[in-house]
Amino acid sequence: MRTRPLRVLAALAAASAIAFAATGCGGDGTSASPAASDTTAASSPEDLKSFVTDIGAELNDFWSTNIGDGITYVKATVKVPETGAKTACGLISADSTGPAYCDQDMTVVLPLAFLRGQFVGGDNNGANDAAVAAVVAHEFGHHVQNLVGVSAEAGKQSADNPEIANLISVADELHADCMMGLWLSSVNDEGRLEVGDIDEVLTTLSKIGDDKLTADAGQAADASTFDHGTSKERAKWFEVGYTSGDPAKCATVYDDLGDGTLSAELQAGADAVNGATDTTGATDTMDTTDTTGTAG
Repeated sequence: MRTRPLRVLAALAAASAIAFAATGCGGDGTSASPAASDTTAASSPEDLKSFVTDIGAELNDFWSTNIGDGITYVKATVKVPETGAKTACGLISADSTGPAYCDQDMTVVLPLAFLRGQFVGGDNNGANDAAVAAVVAHEFGHHVQNLVGVSAEAGKQSADNPEIANLISVADELHADCMMGLWLSSVNDEGRLEVGDIDEVLTTLSKIGDDKLTADAGQAADASTFDHGTSKERAKWFEVGYTSGDPAKCATVYDDLGDGTLSAELQAGADAVNGATDTTGATDTMDTTDTTGTAG
């Protein structure tokens, strides 16, 4: 494994964390365990599309305040189609990518069909509203990565080091999960609480880890193909953001990439699947790989 380029990536991530507002994005004065302290993005929505649109507007406002004085915040365009929408990166749809971010035109696409589906389970009556909001916040994490330069550096490092491109992708996704937690920490500080909201988020993350998706498909797991992280990792980095409210803590995921911790955790997730899953008669599962923008 090449270490010098990874140190460059880690240094850039650390620098980007300093660019965020020095006061941080939330507090940790609630509980050391997110599962025991519930938050909600807003009161229960009556209409899913309106709720998602409102959360997008709130996240634009939040990051414009918290991204820091050294960086000019540019609002992301938020599209909430039923199934898909065109972007400069191509079509982003519920079936091919799920929710995704296009860095070329700074557009977040949040297909309602996906948000209503088995992974999130939102509806017009407010079911799983915190989980829906968390998905939106994750995509805004990618928008912030784009603005502060992490995305460009990650792309360069992936091109220079294709053998670890999946690890860089995982680090970026976990970083976005952590920034999702940062925002929910600030919402918690504002007292917008509903019992069970953080459990909703953790349940959703448990469904969309690379290891869980592989196991559900009854397939042998190959850690070198993981691109979002295991369910355990995704919950871990969400909790880092939620409990600390500190962008610098989120940036430490790139240290795990550089020292091999992330690679070992992915392999452990793959080994667990391969030890517990009968891979005979495997069936295909949803392809969550984004070939256009940044998915998931």
